[in-house]
Amino acid sequence: MKTLNEKKTIQHVSYLLGQKHRYAFVTYTRSSILSALGELKGEKKPPKYFAKSIMSGLTNQDPMFSKALQKDFVSGIEHKIDGAGLKEVYFYDSSYLEYYINNNHDIFDTFMSYFFKHNRAVVVSFQYKNLISRYFAKDSAFIHVPYNDFYDKVDSVADQIAALDGQYDLCILDCPMFSSAIAPKIWEKTNMSIIDLGKSLTAARAVAKARG
Repeated sequence: MKTLNEKKTIQHVSYLLGQKHRYAFVTYTRSSILSALGELKGEKKPPKYFAKSIMSGLTNQDPMFSKALQKDFVSGIEHKIDGAGLKEVYFYDSSYLEYYINNNHDIFDTFMSYFFKHNRAVVVSFQYKNLISRYFAKDSAFIHVPYNDFYDKVDSVADQIAALDGQYDLCILDCPMFSSAIAPKIWEKTNMSIIDLGKSLTAARAVAKARG
C-alpha cells in the first residue's frame, strides 16, 4: 500500500475532472477495507456480495480507476492490506477536501463551484437533496439512499443509475462505505465517470453549522 498526500490528491482529482476520458475516484473507509478483508465482525458484518463488490474495486487494475483512503483509518492493518494483493496499489487521500474545509474553506467552495455547480450529474447520497443541492447543477438527478439498510440497495441503486446512462456523464457519490461497493457496479454497467466525495459534504455542513 502506497499513499499520497492531500495536495497530490487534489491535483489528481482536478486533472481527472478536467479531462474527457472516463475515470473513477473511489474512497474507502476503515469499515469498507475491513469488510473487503473479511475482518468486520458482529452485527456490522456486511453480506458477502457487498464485501466482494468492494474488493472488486480495490483490485481493479484499470489506471483510470483511482482509489483513496484516510491513512489514519487503516493504521495497524497495513500488512493485511498488502497481504490482500494491494501492496503496489497507490491510495490517494480520501480526506483531501476535509483538509481544505477545515483550513481554507474558500478553496473548497471554489473547487465545488468550478467543477460541479454548472455540470449536471447523477448525485447519490445518504443525505436529502435539500441539504446538498446547493453544491450541484439544478438539472442534476438526485438519488437518496436510506442509511439504515444500504447493504441491500447496491443492485437496485446501480440499476437506477444505469437507467440514466447516456443522459449524464458523471456520477457523484456522497455515501461513505456504500460508495465503495456500488462504484464497481456503476463502472461495469455504465459509461459514466465516478467521483466519490467521501465525507466532505457532511464535514462542510458541520463546519457551517458551527460557524452559525
